[in-house]
Amino acid sequence: MYKRLLFLCLALAVLRFRDQVYAQFTDPGTYDNTPVGVNQFELDYVYTRANASIDTSLIVAGAKLNLNQGTINYTRDFSFFHRLAWAEASVPLAGPDGSVTGTDIHGSTTGAGDSRYELGLLLKGGPALSVEQFASYKPTATVGVSLTISAPSGLYDAGKILNLGSDRWSFKPEIAASYPFGPKQEVGVRRLPDERPCQYTLLGSQRRSFR
Repeated sequence: MYKRLLFLCLALAVLRFRDQVYAQFTDPGTYDNTPVGVNQFELDYVYTRANASIDTSLIVAGAKLNLNQGTINYTRDFSFFHRLAWAEASVPLAGPDGSVTGTDIHGSTTGAGDSRYELGLLLKGGPALSVEQFASYKPTATVGVSLTISAPSGLYDAGKILNLGSDRWSFKPEIAASYPFGPKQEVGVRRLPDERPCQYTLLGSQRRSFR
């Protein structure tokens, strides 16, 4: 079953990226095998300061911007056709403020950013194991797929430069391979096609850690 899914995902990747295919590193542990039936609740905090713009698609000369962001994240690992699968949801809460040097332009806002939802599955190297079974599991090469969706649920005002939401949906499919190495196979290398989301999202950076 998973071989057919893997072939389908590879075929879609080739059709989607007909001209060029890029590779990049993803967050640690995203495509590592973990026990099923585990719930994770995570709180993240990020502080960002920039002198041009926090949003790379919008450059403001002489700008001084600060961003305090906290992210509430929930992940559930479960079994899907005896393979590890996960569902993740997160909501960023932030307060950016900024000003432009030499002018009286300044502003700030506080609220929720665009929420993000992710579904993932290990097609190879990720058998669904209980916590007891996982105690004797040895890391191995994995191949996984995931789809991350960003929903326009954040604070957005078309008349303002500083916004926490994008007022658009975005979809980011991924297919990735992970290979552990080292004496204890605790270090891994991961490569995946470069994602091309429909819309850049200012907030919503998240990390799926080992559980």
